[in-house]
Amino acid sequence: MDAATSTVAVYPFRSDAEIAVARLAADGIDAIIHQDDEGGLNPGFFRRYGVRVEVDPLDMDDAFESLGIERIAVPGQVAEAMFRHGAYCHPTEACGLVAFDVDGVPRFVVCLTNTDNSEHRFTISPPEHHGAVVLAERLGLEIRGVFHSHVRSEAYPSASDIAGGPGAEWVHFIAGPFVGGRPLLRAFRIIDSEVAELSVAVGE
Repeated sequence: MDAATSTVAVYPFRSDAEIAVARLAADGIDAIIHQDDEGGLNPGFFRRYGVRVEVDPLDMDDAFESLGIERIAVPGQVAEAMFRHGAYCHPTEACGLVAFDVDGVPRFVVCLTNTDNSEHRFTISPPEHHGAVVLAERLGLEIRGVFHSHVRSEAYPSASDIAGGPGAEWVHFIAGPFVGGRPLLRAFRIIDSEVAELSVAVGE
């Protein structure tokens, strides 16, 4: 494999990544696992940032299809709005709603108030939620996503996130952690308490 690789999926555990690599191999796609453990000095470090499965950039489309991964393109300014709101609200969780265009592209984030004022969970106030929906409709967009930050834990749905999942048609964005290093932006669909991660491509 060429030295230049691209991340096709991020998993919370190495065993999950190894299953993905085996699946890709069965479809004739070479893949490697990238697990950042600070040179072996911190074996648990990957739990903050996930275990990455990487392939040759030319194999990306086939790899996504092989693993059944949905992709989502996030404009750079939309991702930046999530990161900035997360930093602004630190040390509590930030939250907001995400408006999409008819092509399924997230176009802006409506930054809202976490009424729980907690670093472990969030709740969006109904009046603010309604206001975001009205604003999106005026712009010809639709609220079909929710965003929040994780202060210390990895950017993966917690038990409370899963329990409060908004539905299969919504995308759940999580940015984090906001301590101990740069935050990551990840996206998920939560369907009947099952979590399916999307591949996030942040554009210009």
